[in-house]
Amino acid sequence: MEPIRDQLDRAHAAHVAGALAEAESMYRNILAAAPDTVPALVNLAAILSASGRLEEASLLEARAYVQPPWDGKPHKILATCHYRLGQFEEAARCYRAWLAEEPDNEIARHHLAACSGQGVPDRAPDRYVATLFDGMAEQFDHRLVSILAYDGPGVMRSLLADRVPADQSRDILDAGCGTGLCGPVLAPIARRLTGVDLSQAMLEKARARGVYDRLIHAELTAFLQNRPAAIDPAEIDRPGFDLIVMADSLIYFGDLGGVFDAVAGSLRPGGLFAFTLELLPQDDGTAPDFALRPSGRYAHSARHWTQRLLERGFHIRRSEAIVIRQEFCQPIHGAAVLAEIPAAASP
Repeated sequence: MEPIRDQLDRAHAAHVAGALAEAESMYRNILAAAPDTVPALVNLAAILSASGRLEEASLLEARAYVQPPWDGKPHKILATCHYRLGQFEEAARCYRAWLAEEPDNEIARHHLAACSGQGVPDRAPDRYVATLFDGMAEQFDHRLVSILAYDGPGVMRSLLADRVPADQSRDILDAGCGTGLCGPVLAPIARRLTGVDLSQAMLEKARARGVYDRLIHAELTAFLQNRPAAIDPAEIDRPGFDLIVMADSLIYFGDLGGVFDAVAGSLRPGGLFAFTLELLPQDDGTAPDFALRPSGRYAHSARHWTQRLLERGFHIRRSEAIVIRQEFCQPIHGAAVLAEIPAAASP
């Protein structure tokens, strides 16, 4: 067999000459025989990235980065690469080392819990969520929509179709609004559109869209529980909202009982609650109610969210299986749900 060094030289020559398909094939042949060959991983990643195959490229870059030597490589980046490769024990080891260096780092702490299964919180801590999304705000829309194929606005448009006419008669809350991706979908059907989010940087992006009547920096459950903050002074006798939307927000909660309590108490009679969440992969009735996945997001069983809604008097009006996003070139499955607080007692 031709030595790896010679194969790399031929592949590199094809690469430099612009024969990218030929070079790609050569690099793949090298990796089939020697999967940890760093130059092949890096150069193939470059070819894939240039042709828009960013997710596969990033996985190859991660494979290259975790190869020894490790001296001088930050634990943060090593942990992220091991996680992306599905090497969760190795990722936990690196998150643990990162946390030892930075004991107050909420991102390291949360992802250590997610990858190790130890010290799992009831929900993602406020500091974790705020720090994470403040850091992602600039690239958030591009990464979520263009790379991860997220379509929360389209899901909400479909979910609300035929249920909420565009008569601008409803007070709507976009809870966990982020950069306001759902704002342009909700504004045409809203009399007043409010957004609330923990990340100030994300709220600034939402403000730039110019579709929200007010934007509030707060944790969404605390905001909902604080009734006076949700009441328009001009309508003190008519508190609450007609529609509460949580697109990609419940993935940061474990047990949904508390947040569903807050929603139920903040909706006017006949009010609607539209949300998405990630589903546990084997929801066959034996799965737990919820679990913190290595991604740092919570996934729920259908049994859990259904029971929690019914216990609080909601009627489930629509439920659809969806793909939340792509991750590591694989679909993340979830549900889109529309529930209603009855205007009066139903038979």
